[in-house]
Amino acid sequence: MAFDFSKNDLFIDTDKKLNKKERDFLEVIREKYKNKNEKYVIFTEKELLNIVKDKTSIQDFLDKFSKRRIHLKLVEKDEEIFFSSFPIFDFYLRNREEYRLYVSRSLKSLKESGIFDDIDLLLILLFRDKKSFQLYLAMIKNRNHNGFLISRDNLKELLGVGQENYERFYDFEKTILKPALEDINQLTKYNIEYSKIKSSEGFTSKIMEIEFKFSHKLSSIVAEEVDRLLLPLRDRVQSISKVSKVIEEVLLKEGVDFVRNNLYHLDKGMSGFLDSAICLALKENPNTEYEEKYILVSKTSDVFSNKFIFESRLYKELLKCKFYYNYNFLKILRGMTLGETLEYKDERHKINILYLDKGRESSIEIYKIAEEATGEKK
Repeated sequence: MAFDFSKNDLFIDTDKKLNKKERDFLEVIREKYKNKNEKYVIFTEKELLNIVKDKTSIQDFLDKFSKRRIHLKLVEKDEEIFFSSFPIFDFYLRNREEYRLYVSRSLKSLKESGIFDDIDLLLILLFRDKKSFQLYLAMIKNRNHNGFLISRDNLKELLGVGQENYERFYDFEKTILKPALEDINQLTKYNIEYSKIKSSEGFTSKIMEIEFKFSHKLSSIVAEEVDRLLLPLRDRVQSISKVSKVIEEVLLKEGVDFVRNNLYHLDKGMSGFLDSAICLALKENPNTEYEEKYILVSKTSDVFSNKFIFESRLYKELLKCKFYYNYNFLKILRGMTLGETLEYKDERHKINILYLDKGRESSIEIYKIAEEATGEKK
């Protein structure tokens, strides 16, 4: 169930203010994690060196950053109704020059729950000042109206500025308002502008209200992208306007790849009009009727004198296919039973393993999804 930001307030912060290196690092994490549903994000050693600057400091930096916690609080009518505290990532692994950071299970769970559909939690931490977030939250609350009107005094209150401070609007505008707007325009997917409304037409008249207007940065090209995505299905859609609106909403929220992947297989094996199926596919994020196609890229059949030698061979074959051990795979591997086929799947690979002793042939089969194996888009 989504949290209603029109009636409630959200407070989010870290245990300590992020320094520049941590902000740069978090920004890259967010970009890598955005619009994806993976358990981890991958960094090369070179990418980390660009942030940390010193190879010997990478582990220290990751260890300290892993202890950073996000504090999240939801308030309804001045009553705290929800509180959570969790790290940004749970742990990391290094394999040669590649680092895998496993995103916090709490952060992943909140994202998947849909509670914060309108809010990018990692983005909020990148704002340079809490005032930026308060203005951003007000914008989200009024998103359906593309703007809002607020009195000068209420704007000060919203941004946590005392009424006795910044008596001249010019000073408030320069010190508080413009930096907050610059933060929002630079970091978010929205452009926000404002105009000042005076008490009268006179040059020295006092500014009484401020009108904010905002638009999505992609709005100029979204219509074109919607048409492109809908074109293959157009003849099987009854209400073009209704379906286009659904595609536009999801496109802005989830991105082109998400929409394309969920629409691609709809016209296969289905008869009649697809209006309901399209809406369901995008709103419910199913991909349920399509099972990812895997291509066999490596097969090994051999006799191994013991389990240790078998696992050593497995490790070499997996490295050839650019698969690196992770916690989930190791956990499954530890449970491998003599004579039973073990199957492991992740976002890119499928691995079937069968270990047999007493001179019998064991087998290792490694598959990649079609796109990864062929380099072609589906």
